[in-house]
Amino acid sequence: MHNWRDYISAGEALWFLVVFGVAQRYIPMSWWSGVLGRNAHIPKHWQGVEKAITMQRGSNIKERAVAIAIRRACQRLPFKPTCLAQASAGQIMLRHRGRSGVVVIGLRRNPVSTGKNWEAHAWLLGEFGAVTGGENAHEFTPTNVFEIPCGLSANEILLNNK
Repeated sequence: MHNWRDYISAGEALWFLVVFGVAQRYIPMSWWSGVLGRNAHIPKHWQGVEKAITMQRGSNIKERAVAIAIRRACQRLPFKPTCLAQASAGQIMLRHRGRSGVVVIGLRRNPVSTGKNWEAHAWLLGEFGAVTGGENAHEFTPTNVFEIPCGLSANEILLNNK
């Protein structure tokens, strides 16, 4: 870490990762999912997209700072935070910085026969690409989108790297 702001941001991310990890485990999502935003429609231009954004593209400084803080906090926790906890933490951190993201929850068929037919994954998209979870979003089909009112809209985001 480079300066005191980096430490504060990583501490903030750590706190939110723990809070949302506990919430996800013990509290029904319907009680706390409002922090993600409101459930919105999946844009028409996302239909049929099989490969989600996997890399941060020319991000703005606030999105990049949040992404770095969450990554650093994840490395310091004694457990691996879930993708939903990371997306939730990122959304709150962006909102505290006067921005917003779009939380996407997607499904894909489980390629391995383990008794679970579907796998779920959550990621946070910012204006310029994935803030959290993008590297693992490959082949997940978006099924739910959460937006902050008067914030970034899923319609404003291109989901693939074309």
